Amino acid sequence: MELLEKRLYYIDLLHLYGELLSTTQKDILTDNLEFDLSLSEIASNRNISRAAVEDALKKGMKKLDELESKLSLFQKRSTILDNITFLKEKLGDQEELKKIEEVIK
Repeated sequence: MELLEKRLYYIDLLHLYGELLSTTQKDILTDNLEFDLSLSEIASNRNISRAAVEDALKKGMKKLDELESKLSLFQKRSTILDNITFLKEKLGDQEELKKIEEVIK
C-alpha cells in the first residue's frame, strides 16, 4: 500500500472506530493524520516527548487494525459502495439512478 493510500485508509478507520480509542490516541492520530502535524509538533503542542507521541500513534494504529480485523466495517462499506457503483453503471433508468445517488450520499 502506498503512503497516501495508507494515510487515507487510517483516516477512514479513525472516522469509523475513533470513539473506541483512548482520547489521547484519538487526538494524536487526528493531529498526525488529518492535520498532518509532525511527531515533534504534536509533542511540543502537548508538552510530551516525541517518543510518547510515536508510542500513541503505534498503539492507536494497532488498535484500529485490530478493530477492523474483528468488525470489518471498512471492508463492508467498501463492498457496498462498489456494488452501488456497479449497479449505477448498469442501470439506465434515471429514476433508479436518482435513488442510487441518494443511497450513496
